[in-house]
Amino acid sequence: MEKLATPKNDTEKMMLMIYTCKIELDEINPKIWREFQFHPDVTFHQLHEMIQFIMGWDNYHLYEFHVNERAIGLPDPTFSYMENREVLDARRETVQKHVTKENTVFSYTYDFGDDWRHTVTVVRIDSSTVIDPVPVCLGGARSCPPEDVGGAWAYQHMLEALSTPNHPERAEFTEWLGQEYDAERFSCDEVNVILKKHKNKLIPKSLIQQPELKKPVKLTKSALNKHLKQMSRDELVELVKACYGASKDIEKFLAVKILGDEAVENLFHEYRKKIENEFFPERGHAKLRLQEAKKAISEFERLTGNVKYSLELKLIYVESGVSFTLTYGDIDERFYYSMESMYSDVIKTVNEDETAGLFDQYEDRIRAIVSNTMGIGWGFHHNLHDLYVQLRWI
Repeated sequence: MEKLATPKNDTEKMMLMIYTCKIELDEINPKIWREFQFHPDVTFHQLHEMIQFIMGWDNYHLYEFHVNERAIGLPDPTFSYMENREVLDARRETVQKHVTKENTVFSYTYDFGDDWRHTVTVVRIDSSTVIDPVPVCLGGARSCPPEDVGGAWAYQHMLEALSTPNHPERAEFTEWLGQEYDAERFSCDEVNVILKKHKNKLIPKSLIQQPELKKPVKLTKSALNKHLKQMSRDELVELVKACYGASKDIEKFLAVKILGDEAVENLFHEYRKKIENEFFPERGHAKLRLQEAKKAISEFERLTGNVKYSLELKLIYVESGVSFTLTYGDIDERFYYSMESMYSDVIKTVNEDETAGLFDQYEDRIRAIVSNTMGIGWGFHHNLHDLYVQLRWI
């Protein structure tokens, strides 16, 4: 386990540079704000995680900082050639490198769909004698909006509905929140408990004492094979039973190996529902956690190795994304990049099928996706069409 590079005893202290910042959520009145301290040698990705804890967000979505006219976020190398601007890597850029003066103001945007924009102001820069460089929340006001409520306007609308006894949407919002929501509640102590719990993620790497390196222990296939050959039949049976109970993934994997096509089909419907629920859930609003939907596809591929159903899930992912856009309007550039990447995987899989069976079965749906994107922005239709014409059999 990693340990903080703190002094040998609690009475021994060290001098650290400390930034005191105030963050406010834009377009919300009364203000939702926090004041907090942290070591400026953290990366902007660490600052992002810090803000998530301090504000009360759930870290479901992408983010971006804008500091001195520079964008700092998480560039996607897959689509870097399509970016018409430079986005610095938040995992590499430190706060101290870009923010050096008191009263510096920069912005933090979270969730490109709801577009939550925050203003961060450097209130004070000074040195402090501390034992532990963990970030500290100094104060704040009001609760963070719930995730995926729809942005500033939708949040204000929700508060109005909740505070109006006979409002037609009051029951719907109450059910969606799942519990009593207090827009005025904020506890600095609770935030600091969370920051303390996650301190190793929120302090500069230079202040974390690296554990002594040991030769990693790894079970190789040859070692596993040798060990299995030495086991009795009963021991093998007990091992498989123990593996079955060890994790859900192993349980599903064994079901596929033992029950065959029936288990694969059941898993397909389970993972299909996971994907569709990110776009059109049975209850509540869409979360659009694209990473969760893509993770479901990867898990299904890994557990079953079934090419046809994996292709089907990828098509459902893109079709759901297109349907969501047609239902609610244009989303954002990164959303469409993700759809295009998955569509590219579909084309690649179909092209790798030498029998053309996948082409014959899915060509209508693959073509319909392109047709249905007419009029969608961000060059989405044009990019999908360029991918579609790469099919071998058209």
